[in-house]
Amino acid sequence: MSTNLLLKSGPGSIELPRSASPVVKANQLLYAHFERPDLETAERYLIDFGLERAARTESELFMRGTGPTPYVYRATRGRNARFLGIGLSVPKAEDLEALARKLGSRVERADGPGGGSVVHLRDPEGVAVHVHHGFIPSEPLPVRPQILHNAPSQTVRVNDTQRPKLEPPQVTKLGHLVLETPDFNRSVRWYMDTFGFIPSDVMCLADGTPVGSFTRLDRGNEPTDHHTIFVAMGMESNVDHVAFEVVDLDAVEMGQQVLMAKRYRHAWGVGRHLLGSQIFDYWRDPWGQKHEHYADGDLFDAAQPAGYHLMDRGGLYQWGPDLPDDFIDTRMTPGRLWRVLKLAIKDKARVKLLVALKNSMANPGRHWQR
Repeated sequence: MSTNLLLKSGPGSIELPRSASPVVKANQLLYAHFERPDLETAERYLIDFGLERAARTESELFMRGTGPTPYVYRATRGRNARFLGIGLSVPKAEDLEALARKLGSRVERADGPGGGSVVHLRDPEGVAVHVHHGFIPSEPLPVRPQILHNAPSQTVRVNDTQRPKLEPPQVTKLGHLVLETPDFNRSVRWYMDTFGFIPSDVMCLADGTPVGSFTRLDRGNEPTDHHTIFVAMGMESNVDHVAFEVVDLDAVEMGQQVLMAKRYRHAWGVGRHLLGSQIFDYWRDPWGQKHEHYADGDLFDAAQPAGYHLMDRGGLYQWGPDLPDDFIDTRMTPGRLWRVLKLAIKDKARVKLLVALKNSMANPGRHWQR
């Protein structure tokens, strides 16, 4: 099967170079932050999804996974259901000072589990980016062993059975999230130039114009996830989904069983992505926000060069059910129409890119028929 590779030397292709000297190099994605009008409903969903409560107040909810990160999900009580921002960490206290000097902020004491210090920033679209250092790690929670599978060439289970419990899968960490932005170039460069994110795979229109990039942390020789932040062009600034790692395929499938029994709204899966290779399953919380369970993703070190690929619907997965029509929200609501009209007055070229992007994601028919 083709991976729709666009050679960087091909006609019209535009390279997305790494930052030559980022302000700092982030070393971990810590958490996603949302506003929710009902913290009790939010907590019930997140527990069913596989998270555990780390702390709770009247106005704040902190949820953790099994790893040492103090919390991977923060919900603040408010009138709206909306995305507020993300938390990153840096390896040195001097990194916080460098960010504060460069971007006009200051180092403060962090609230929430783990403590430590934090610098509060805003990306070019106004998304809050909280950069932490010096927090106290939590005690890791016990995790069931990864299930080994018999194969024709290797027998690992004899006179034994495979009987995982019917329970929410254990989330190990927040692995990645997808940020949509009306100005892809400005946003992706900000994350690369500020935090040293490296492009792993770049999604391009037919003329070679980049409109999305899977970016990863720069940990040098240490392998890291294929993508930590996927920056994608969209009609507005938003988060498409947040993705949480579980231990194996059985955990992904067990998550589907549990969430299906609880009658939550399924979004897409189970399948295997093309870029990043992870096995995925997507669910919507009570406010429609997509949350992904995933396992078996690719790991890259800093030496791996970027790949360039055609942005289309079929390129999102290797196998699995077809991408549902409502998975990518392209509805032209009154608010979006007003934003597009204002954008058309200021930047007609970007409106053309948005139209081309929307057309590129048109349903190509059954994946296996292409």
